[in-house]
Amino acid sequence: MTDPDLEIIFPDDEKIQVCPKCLTHNPDGSNFCLNCGFSLRKTFSNRSKWILLLIFILIFIGGLYYFRQQVAILGTQRFVTKIQNPQDPAFPQKKDVVVNEDVASEKDEVITPEQQKIKIPVGMVIIKDITGKVIYEIPVPLAGGGWVALPRRLCLGGSEWVLKMGPDSEFSIEGGIIDDEDRVGLWRVMEDITIEGPELFPFTAEVPLTWLPLTSQDSPEPVEIDNSVQLGYFVEGKLSENFNEIGIMLQNDRFVGWTFGDYLAGAFIWNGDEGKYLIPEILVDDFYRITFGNSREEEFTRALAMGEEYTELERLEAFANGFKIEPKLSAQETPAHLQKETINARMRSIVATLLQAGASREVANIFDTQILTQAADIVLLMDAARATAQIYGFEDAIDLTDNVIAGLSKIDEQDTVRLKKFFSGLYQNWITAQFRKEFLQGAWRAYRLASRKLPDDIEIHLLGVQLALAENDWAEAESLLAQKAYPSSLKDKVLNLQAQISELKAQEGKIVINFTPGTRYIPLTAVLNRGTYQKFIVDTGASMVTIPRSTAEELGLDVDSRNPVRKVITAGGVKFAPEVTLSSITVEGWEVGSIKALVLDLPNQSELGLLGLNYLGRFRMDINTEKGVMLLEPR
Repeated sequence: MTDPDLEIIFPDDEKIQVCPKCLTHNPDGSNFCLNCGFSLRKTFSNRSKWILLLIFILIFIGGLYYFRQQVAILGTQRFVTKIQNPQDPAFPQKKDVVVNEDVASEKDEVITPEQQKIKIPVGMVIIKDITGKVIYEIPVPLAGGGWVALPRRLCLGGSEWVLKMGPDSEFSIEGGIIDDEDRVGLWRVMEDITIEGPELFPFTAEVPLTWLPLTSQDSPEPVEIDNSVQLGYFVEGKLSENFNEIGIMLQNDRFVGWTFGDYLAGAFIWNGDEGKYLIPEILVDDFYRITFGNSREEEFTRALAMGEEYTELERLEAFANGFKIEPKLSAQETPAHLQKETINARMRSIVATLLQAGASREVANIFDTQILTQAADIVLLMDAARATAQIYGFEDAIDLTDNVIAGLSKIDEQDTVRLKKFFSGLYQNWITAQFRKEFLQGAWRAYRLASRKLPDDIEIHLLGVQLALAENDWAEAESLLAQKAYPSSLKDKVLNLQAQISELKAQEGKIVINFTPGTRYIPLTAVLNRGTYQKFIVDTGASMVTIPRSTAEELGLDVDSRNPVRKVITAGGVKFAPEVTLSSITVEGWEVGSIKALVLDLPNQSELGLLGLNYLGRFRMDINTEKGVMLLEPR
């Protein structure tokens, strides 16, 4: 058999052997022609000696020459040895098997003198997945009737199996024999095809065993197997010598076992019936359905095969949906390209691309607790949580992360550190977002949840101090600040908070109005008559408080001809405004009673009122525009 794919298996492709029978190019060192099975072992006869002998015989004794030629040929014949397939078990214990390399069988064609000839068909099994992609190629010897042995692991995920015999000959493998415990299966080409080869026989412990590699000039070697274990149809063991090649094992010229080199360690001895009695017990289609069909691995296979016509988002969704289906393969059986770590790496790469493109909503909508728990990838979880936080809020992101972690059986130390830092960032951002919205109640709730989950987090603790200061509660701020020891890296931040606390202490007993530093525009909200909120602008140039007409109506104040009228000069000109009396104005908890006010809609600001001197004059006033603070101390 000749096949360009074999050069992958036999890497020394610069050296070849040409078969004298069919002229096929074979890898250097091959025992057999990969096309016709002809023995390629070098003869040990000396050509020059034969020529001299021939001349001598021709000159002196022609008849004796003819007689000696016949004897030499018949006396040195050796024949093909039979070989058998084993199945592919897990790494078993070692067992010793011995092979007799002198055993000869009068089958197949005769070879040149002093050369053992074994005619064994060799083919290339090509296994393709459901998408048509080749997932494995392995050279195999064939036993009589077209039986080949294949490692179980190589067959998993294969929906189409083909035996290639030369460049133009391909045969479908349709069924075989394999037990649940076997790591190797015995498989046969399609029933209407006959491929001649050594007959398959079960192993006999009393008979010596030999081993012969497919690509070697060496003669069959006696071997022993250590620590044999019977599993299903095969006896599995380890050769006493390090024969790390694809090879066959023989007993009395019969095919009884296999080695698979780097594909599967160990030796595998057939323990079933003779090959002529064997019939397939399971179809390849059924083997695929039982071991791989409708599984997580099958979904991953389809996702990996998605071409350029699919978007990154569609690929991500296909991978993620695979985690919604139970796997059928163990971690040891799963091919490298379908293992969880490989798929997660693909998903992380796609997620990074999508987030960079602004597709946070789409990413957040794909992932849920089930998918992320099954994926069990902390980096992927954090990426999905960030997308969730951006679209649905920090609390949803925290809940998602908590739920996934609760479903994980194990988290290593490195991931534990990552998660602690990640949670800290989520909580800090949540507290800060609530604070910026001036929703202090929500900020305090986030802070308390964060403190329970991360009680030793200094950054979160200092946010609590800031919240207390925002409520002008210097006592709470001072108490919180004193509860922790702080690293030198936070020294400036701590000093700043201490200064704010001291400033609040100094402001105790005063009304504190904060405004934008560097401006003289001072807005505030007051409560009128203990029930109505009104926005004011502090105006030291206004002699009286003003309120909008709509506010006067809301307060139920009578505004008619009986009200005193005051002349007011505004930016829009001179106006006349009725005067009313407010029973109280309350600012920051300080209430002042019986304040006169004018009912006046300010030009372009009809919803605002002015806080004039008839109110401000009741306080000692200190305005610091640089800091943006106004203090009102009752007289």
